[in-house]
Amino acid sequence: MVTLLIVSEPDIASTIQGDALLKRGGWIEIDDVEGGRVWKHEIKGVYLWWFGERLLMEDALDTRFAEKSGVNVDEVIFLSRHFAASGRPSLTLHVIGVPGEYPHGEMAQHGGVKGKVMLPNSRFASWYRLMCQFAHQRGLAPEFELTIETTHHGPCLEVPTMFIEIGSSETHWGRVDAAEVWADVMEIGLGLDGSQGIGNWNSIPNDEKSVAKVMIGIGGGHYAPRHTDVLRKTDCWAGHQLANYALEMDKPEDEEWDPDTGVLPEGPWQHAIRVCVASTRSAFPGGMVMAHLDRKSFKGWQRRVIKRLLTELKVPVGRTSDFE
Repeated sequence: MVTLLIVSEPDIASTIQGDALLKRGGWIEIDDVEGGRVWKHEIKGVYLWWFGERLLMEDALDTRFAEKSGVNVDEVIFLSRHFAASGRPSLTLHVIGVPGEYPHGEMAQHGGVKGKVMLPNSRFASWYRLMCQFAHQRGLAPEFELTIETTHHGPCLEVPTMFIEIGSSETHWGRVDAAEVWADVMEIGLGLDGSQGIGNWNSIPNDEKSVAKVMIGIGGGHYAPRHTDVLRKTDCWAGHQLANYALEMDKPEDEEWDPDTGVLPEGPWQHAIRVCVASTRSAFPGGMVMAHLDRKSFKGWQRRVIKRLLTELKVPVGRTSDFE
């Protein structure tokens, strides 16, 4: 298992995470890649690439690194800043892609391709719980909001990917204590302390995979509080999370239309759910992919058509207790 951690030189929230991890020791500097310094860990197949530019528009960083270094990458984790208009300090993480945007195939405003999602990194859910643990141990909570985000923005890669972030404004991006939390997560989560690590789907036996529940979150706002609650209260895995803004649908005008039997509404919602289900299944082969709906964020007819589509895709819908 080869993990590539990518730091963005112009992003202070990224560089302080990289600095905090390097200071833990155990790193050997190797040849540069695309002008950026690279370190390899002594006991694990983990590489840290100090990339010279911002990340969102830089596609194929996994294959570019492999071509220059000769090392094939199995997963990528981006160390990044997070911006929110609220300005509230936060630690957050999310998987990537641009579901629910038209026209499909066009470059999206913040990187990625409209209608396309990347493979979710299997560490997403377990690292959220690990982040909460270390944030409380280091006294960052309740000052810092501890949350996930729904799937959004680029870049495009071939391997499972996620972002880990410090937010939410310039005031917080340079917080060393926040960077130390993420360094704790990376050290334990990747097994840099000599342990096995946490959240690698490929490391668990096939019989465990067959009963492991993988949550796709559907509905709600960008910070997905109801889906976050499932991750906090259970040990489930998680794939893509879809906010309402990625699920626009147009109710048919026919007064006789029945959401249980009539034509499915037009809009990007169908494609968004289909690609997120397919991507999550690819990232968790053999797992029990299930959906969790933020029911209150939908009208009744919307819930019914979403459940129709999920039934077609053979994705059961569960409440929090079903993911335990």
